[in-house]
Amino acid sequence: MKNVDPELYDFLKENETGLYKSNERYTTKDKIRAFLHINFGDLNNFIKIVGEGHFEDGGVEVLLFGNSVCVELNEIIEGFDHSLVDYKRCFNKDDWNDYEELIKKDWV
Repeated sequence: MKNVDPELYDFLKENETGLYKSNERYTTKDKIRAFLHINFGDLNNFIKIVGEGHFEDGGVEVLLFGNSVCVELNEIIEGFDHSLVDYKRCFNKDDWNDYEELIKKDWV
């Protein structure tokens, strides 16, 4: 592991993560977004790991599901001054392979 937060890394490995391509507003540039599904019972643990600051002043956009909350990880990882590339093993290999070139353009 390069530059990762060990607690965040372990949390991501233990929970459902994913990647998707989104077109940024006001530009034609595609960006790879990372997300995490957090079961409601694990939400407090996640907040302890990343800090309450990510959820203040407008917070982080989430999608609410029946048993989980889906959180976008890009700003959180950047907030740790880390790169998505450092968390590569926390994501599905096929997803990573599909988006690797775009990820490296954005994060390296």
